[in-house]
Amino acid sequence: MRPCLFRLPALLRLPALGLALLAAGCSNKIVVCPVPAILADTASVTVMRPGTVPDLANELYTVRLIDANGDCVINNKTAVVKSSLNLTFRATRAPTRDAARYTVPYFVVATEGNKIFAKRAYTLTVAFAPGAATATIKQAPEDISIVNEAGKLPWNYQLMAGFQMTQAQIDYNKSRGRYLP
Repeated sequence: MRPCLFRLPALLRLPALGLALLAAGCSNKIVVCPVPAILADTASVTVMRPGTVPDLANELYTVRLIDANGDCVINNKTAVVKSSLNLTFRATRAPTRDAARYTVPYFVVATEGNKIFAKRAYTLTVAFAPGAATATIKQAPEDISIVNEAGKLPWNYQLMAGFQMTQAQIDYNKSRGRYLP
């Protein structure tokens, strides 16, 4: 954290907005961070019952990435932005009295325009309680550090999340339409 080098008498003469800006400048906390986003084409994955063809009647469960938000801090000396991401997933299945536990691969990518700075793979564990048709899971993948390039600001970058899918799952998503609930 960098120290504040402003003298108190000068601060007392500034309007409230100036005080707020100076206070923010004394901290390494960033108000506008790399933008968290859900990659639309990979925001939902449907898993079929083993040995069946992709069809609505054969769906075992579907998981959707429904929310992404984040926070960050910057080291002003090294220009490294350390970003955290909080993800919320909602899983659905046909009603059944059995409990079930599944794992689903997903990823987080740090980008700036078409340039990828980092891609990390994770596994989401989905647990359905007996009789439950839905489950909500919150997960915070490990922080991602981005070296802020000269002339760039933290909000020039994006942290995008989505599911790692097979070609069959991608094709099934396309057949259902992107904006189905």
